[in-house]
Amino acid sequence: MKRLPPSLRHRKRYIAFRLIGLNKPVERKEIALRLTESMLSLFGEVGSAHAGIWVEYFDGEYGIVRCNTKSLEMVKVALTLIDEVQGERVLPLILGVSGTIKKCKTKYMEVFRYADTADGV
Repeated sequence: MKRLPPSLRHRKRYIAFRLIGLNKPVERKEIALRLTESMLSLFGEVGSAHAGIWVEYFDGEYGIVRCNTKSLEMVKVALTLIDEVQGERVLPLILGVSGTIKKCKTKYMEVFRYADTADGV
């Protein structure tokens, strides 16, 4: 089966996020499950199917979610409404949105991970 040319593919956006309050390591599958449950409860099966969500990266605190451009706002809402992961209360914080995964990692993930809070940055 032939792949679609780039002009006919759906555009993607990458959402960088941070989960505050995790004390034990959490796998990427668990975050994907919680995000899918949140999308299903808010927008139903059709809305979550059109979103095309996929957890690209998660290291225990920081992560990146891929979604369709038309459902970007829906995914952001569903991500912020996640309140519990593996029995622990969490607070999701959206760091930013980018068009490429490389730019998302360099602009949001590395900057916020290595920021020094002593000087107010």
